[in-house]
Amino acid sequence: MTALDIREAIKNRFSDHRRYAVAEEVGITTGGGCRRLDMMVLDCFYSNGFRIDGIEIKVSTSDLRRELEDPEKHIAFFNVLDYYTLAVPAGVAEPLMDIIPKKWGIMIIGENGSTRYKRKPLALEDAKADRDVPRGFLASITRSIQCFQPSEIELRNVYNKGFKEGKESEQRHMDYTREKLKRDAAKLEAYDRLEMRLRSWGTDPNEILDGMESFRKLNLDWLLQKVETCIEDLGKLKSFLTPDKSTEVAK
Repeated sequence: MTALDIREAIKNRFSDHRRYAVAEEVGITTGGGCRRLDMMVLDCFYSNGFRIDGIEIKVSTSDLRRELEDPEKHIAFFNVLDYYTLAVPAGVAEPLMDIIPKKWGIMIIGENGSTRYKRKPLALEDAKADRDVPRGFLASITRSIQCFQPSEIELRNVYNKGFKEGKESEQRHMDYTREKLKRDAAKLEAYDRLEMRLRSWGTDPNEILDGMESFRKLNLDWLLQKVETCIEDLGKLKSFLTPDKSTEVAK
């Protein structure tokens, strides 16, 4: 499983665009050289307190171990995040469960793209404060969302490509159906001509068809054997019924 597979699974989990804003490769601020978070999910519902989740993707145990050994990477975001979660394939986190901080969530990504929490994240702060988001982080979120969204031109090109492929597929289906109808019509026309000729001879086509079917089912080898047996029996019968001429002369 690749990091791209995990990204797609997470985006599918938070695909309700009315509720969630998902950003990828979010820096703590704009500019070069700053720390980056793999993914961030902003819950846009007021009732959920505009919760901000940070998600770090790890595809192997060794990769996760390096993350735990470099706390500066994730701690840099903890003053702007409410929750922090590791997204990993099954089996990656188990060897390190004892050293993964208790407040971090662990999301398991299945081979089929499913997502489930092995451990739900806890609030990074015991008492969640309604704090302001730094403008640098806000700018980074906004730019990340904009950069990873397909442009209007890209969407139009994809739509036009799908529309063209759909029309071509429909045309091929219509051409195939048209040719099949032509072949079927030719067969029906030939049958009608044959029926008319047979009826003009005073013959019922159905009787001919029944006779052909009966003939097809005959066991010809058995039939020939019976004919030969009948011929032999008739020969014997003829010999028996025909007087012997030499006997008649003697009399």
